[in-house]
Amino acid sequence: MARRSQVSGRPAKAAAKPRRTARATTTKAAAKKIAKQRAKKSAAGAVSKTSKPKKSPPFQPLAGGRKSEQVFAQISQMLRAGQFATDSRLPPERELASMFRTSRQTVREAIYHAELVGLIETRHGTGSFVVGTEPQIGIQQPLIELIRTQAHRIGEFFEIRRALEGWCASHAAKVRTDIHLRAMKAPLQAMRTLDVAEAAWERNDVAFHQALAAATGNPLAMRMMELLRDGFSALYRLKSFVPNREDQHLIWQHHADILDAVRTRKPDKARDAIVAHMDFVEAKLAEGIGVLNG
Repeated sequence: MARRSQVSGRPAKAAAKPRRTARATTTKAAAKKIAKQRAKKSAAGAVSKTSKPKKSPPFQPLAGGRKSEQVFAQISQMLRAGQFATDSRLPPERELASMFRTSRQTVREAIYHAELVGLIETRHGTGSFVVGTEPQIGIQQPLIELIRTQAHRIGEFFEIRRALEGWCASHAAKVRTDIHLRAMKAPLQAMRTLDVAEAAWERNDVAFHQALAAATGNPLAMRMMELLRDGFSALYRLKSFVPNREDQHLIWQHHADILDAVRTRKPDKARDAIVAHMDFVEAKLAEGIGVLNG
């Protein structure tokens, strides 16, 4: 039975539930809102730190040495660390120059050094691709082995060229025709605006020397030049060590002097011009060999 009030005899009322004031409700809602905003800011900060890390310059200058060798060392380190996977393509020269804060010529020299030791393979028209993470020597890299252990044979190659092409230039100056002159002039004009390390320079340079041999009218001379072509291709890689545009222009001028002597029918001058060209290029390659062996 319900309990009755001792005073009035009426049933006693149940104890009233405590009432929440409007102020308490407002404070609690505000606290939730503040907590939610803090959580949101914290999450945004975490995303920001994850998606936008601070970038430090990838190129850390090394102590002394050529800048191209410093870039080569950095590229080698990246390959060992797996930053560029095997068979992947390296960024273009322009991007690498920006990345390393240096010139495209410096990057080009570093790439050619990497190619010589079996880290990079340059595929004409498509770019430079990673083929290894550690330098390779032996039968897989006959050129670098030749450079490091039998450098004197490069001199022998130039001795053969001096004898053969010296005779070709001298004889061509005596018997050449206007057709032969045009065949020599076309690649020379193309080479004028090219960089000596570009594949297009190699094609036109080889075409010039083949046209010179053809100008002799001697099929054996032409055949011998064809046999030397493999040697040309191997040594073109080292031409990337020509240090500046002035030297590269001088190489072009050598070819122009050869053509001019052949055109004006001056055999001795033609021979002297091509021998001077051989001497200059051999000296520059010797500098490149010194860098690789240093």
